[in-house]
Amino acid sequence: MLTYEALPDERQQIIRSLLASKGKVFAAELSARFEVSEHTIRRDLTDLAKAGACRRVYGGAVAIPPDGGSLQHRTELAPERKDALATAAVTLLGDGQCVFLDTGSTNLAIARAIPAQRKLTVVTNSPVIAAALLDKDNVSLIALGGQIDKTLGGTVGVLAVEAIQRLSFDLAFLGACAIDAQEGLTAFSLEDASFKRAVLARSGAVAVAVVNEKLLSVATHGVASVEAISTLVVENDAPAQQVDAFAAQGVQVLVASPRLASPRQ
Repeated sequence: MLTYEALPDERQQIIRSLLASKGKVFAAELSARFEVSEHTIRRDLTDLAKAGACRRVYGGAVAIPPDGGSLQHRTELAPERKDALATAAVTLLGDGQCVFLDTGSTNLAIARAIPAQRKLTVVTNSPVIAAALLDKDNVSLIALGGQIDKTLGGTVGVLAVEAIQRLSFDLAFLGACAIDAQEGLTAFSLEDASFKRAVLARSGAVAVAVVNEKLLSVATHGVASVEAISTLVVENDAPAQQVDAFAAQGVQVLVASPRLASPRQ
């Protein structure tokens, strides 16, 4: 009789499917499921990691977030989903706040969704976000200088970090390459991760708005633990297991829909 021990290709295909649906897998659970040794599973996960299908972590593996390409390309992806997230996110804003908006397509949607009557100081490292705020008369706008990373769509270098260190924020919307209830907020770029940590250090509260794909993956460079995140804004069909894991750690979760946002504790 054939077993999963004899069918590594089939076993690895199932593991790929589990990574796509759950975001992470654990070697001990896979060993029991397939009735093979953990050594065999670790070999499978190593092969999948070499193929770019996952990233090995202690005890198992996590999915790798998709590379969305340039900011312009990312802006064109799922705009209605990001608009729904933005509608929920702007409910966090209050008059008189100083707010940081990190570069990113979802944060661009948030900038566009800021109510015209809301009186804010907004700081951003994104020229595109700055341009979107120019016609909002009640927004006092500060754009950070420095060399623009065209892939990220914003400045994240030493000049931007130095400027951040002279500012303080009531609320910062950090861009997320990926976020996980155990691994925290992560980024693709070392420089981007360092910049985000500088923003976090100057912020009274931190919010992250994410499409579902980013809840099911972990990027290379650590930015912040879950404890550093005040509010997570998710889609109305976000995976319940991931959402509940954040809420269990004290993160306020705003669940977005095209018409309303409701807190889940």
